[in-house]
Amino acid sequence: MKDPMPINLMTSEEVRATGWQAESRDADGHLIGLYSQFDDDEGIVWFVRETTSRGETVTIWPPKAKP
Repeated sequence: MKDPMPINLMTSEEVRATGWQAESRDADGHLIGLYSQFDDDEGIVWFVRETTSRGETVTIWPPKAKP
């Protein structure tokens, strides 16, 4: 296999703790994509549509409060 994509085994808790607002995972639970912060609802809809069209699952957390 040429240039296989590395498997990311970060847990959802680790992803959230590092400040990401959303993640997508493949059917095996491997982390595929991250999203830092959504500007509006359209951004959320786009992220969900794109990732689920590839068969990935999506988790979105509420934005963290600004200090």
